[in-house]
Formats: sequence, C-alpha cells, structure tokens
Amino acid sequence: MTKAFLQKSQNICTKNNRLKEKVAFGFLFFCAFLVLCLLGLTLIYIFSKGLKEAFSWHYLFSAPMGGRSDTGGILYPLIGTLYLILGALAIAAPIGISSAIYLNEYADQNSKYIKTARFAIDSLAGIPSVIYGLFGLAFFVSFLSFKHSLLSGSLSVGIMILPLIIRTAEEAIKSIPQSYRDASYALGANKVQTIFKVVLPSSISGILTGIMLSIGRAISESAVLILAAGGSITALPRLFGFDFPFVLPDSGRTLAVHLYYQATSYDAGEKVFATAVVLIVLVLILNLVAFFSFGKKFSIRGK
Repeated sequence: MTKAFLQKSQNICTKNNRLKEKVAFGFLFFCAFLVLCLLGLTLIYIFSKGLKEAFSWHYLFSAPMGGRSDTGGILYPLIGTLYLILGALAIAAPIGISSAIYLNEYADQNSKYIKTARFAIDSLAGIPSVIYGLFGLAFFVSFLSFKHSLLSGSLSVGIMILPLIIRTAEEAIKSIPQSYRDASYALGANKVQTIFKVVLPSSISGILTGIMLSIGRAISESAVLILAAGGSITALPRLFGFDFPFVLPDSGRTLAVHLYYQATSYDAGEKVFATAVVLIVLVLILNLVAFFSFGKKFSIRGK
C-alpha cells in the first residue's frame, strides 16, 4: 500500500510539473509573440512612411542641401557610414580577435590578471556610448589633435565595440572541441599552425557573427559620433587627405547622426522615416552578406 501511495504521489507531482512547464512555455511563447508583433508593427509603420522616398535615385545619390526642409539626399551620410565601418573594424577586429586567441589559447585561466582583464572587458561592454564619446572628444579630438573627424569617430567607435568582438570571438573559439586541437598536434602541427588552420577556420562563423553585431551597434550610434566626429555635411568626406590627420580627416555624419538631426533640427517630414528605412536595410544587407558569403562556407569547412 505504501508503494502504491508513493507511486500515486509521484504521478501527481509529475503531472503538476508538466502543467507548470506548459504554463511557463506558454507564457514565454506569448511574450516572444508580443515582442515580435510590436517589432513588426514598428517596421511596418516606418516602411509605410519612408519606403517611397528611401530608394529614390535623388534621395540616395544626391548631397544634403541643409536648410529647415533638407531638400537634398543622404549621399554624404551614406559614405560617412561606410567610412565609419571600415575605420572601426580596422581598429577593433584585429585587436579583438587577437585578444580572444590569447585569452583562450595562451593565458592561464586561473591567473588573477586574466580574471581582472575579463572583468574589465565585461565592464567596458556595459558603459554607455556617450562616455566613449567624451573619451574620444578629450583624447582623440583634443589631446591627439585629430579634430572633429571621421578618424576620431572611428577610433572611438572601435574602442566601444572592442569588448563585444572580444567576448563573441572568445566564445566562438572556446566552443571548438579540444579533440580538434589534439588531432592537429598528433599530426605534427605546432600551436600557431593549429590556431590558424584548425581553430580559427572552425570558429569563423561565430567570430563573423560577433563582428556583424558590432557593425550593427556602430552604425546605430549617434551620441559618440556627435561628440567625436562632428556633424558636418558641407562637403564629401575624404578617405585620405594632405593635412593632419591624413586618414579620414573630415568631420562628417553617419546615417544615425543624420537621422538625429533630421528628427530634431529639420522640418524633414517623411525623410526622417526614409533615412530610417535605409539604415535598417543596410544593417540587414550586411548580415545577409556575411551569412551567405562566409557563415555557411566556413561552418561547413569547420565540420
């Protein structure tokens, strides 16, 4: 009788646990569905307001004209955005990936210095972007005399996205099984050859995911760029110049900064939504290009 009672109690507990699990999953599904609905409605509203203007030839390939109505296009901010991506990644990607390789493959995991470094990286990832903008204004603009330029903005944004690249690259490298490394060593490869011919090709998909996430954050930032890069739209930004600094020497706007000025300083009307549409589509294109051009190919190679 005792065994029957225990069996009955166990069945009741199992049923209660399954019911609680179903309720919890139902609540999570409802929350996810609600978030997706809100996101979809927001995108529908933005695209309905700005899609017609966003991809017109005049708006994409004509220079901003200024004035309260901003009768021009977004050619200069679009070029400034591309320059920002190139400049920020040129700084953050090599340093971030190299740091991730060292932290995962060479560093002593029990060292207090490594633990302190990881704590510092995690802390830097949570700092508001305006703090990076103030740092860029004080260090790059004033101390190094780079002035308000896309170079100052790219360096500031590169530092801002560096923790994200380090952490995602480290997690991608850490996910590679130790058996891959052991097999490489057994075939006579040294540590450097193992890292560059086995570990990195196998983890490149995760590393690229982190880089694309960092690009998305860099494109969407405005506060750090207003402080470090300025907001000039009077001339086409140059990639190189003859005056100091010689790389990205001009003050300029990105699409996010231009969107901010359109929303707060101009009577731009539907052009605010048009710029938002271009910004969203640009981020989407970058992610799709990375996924179809690199992600699948390297993930298959890694297997």
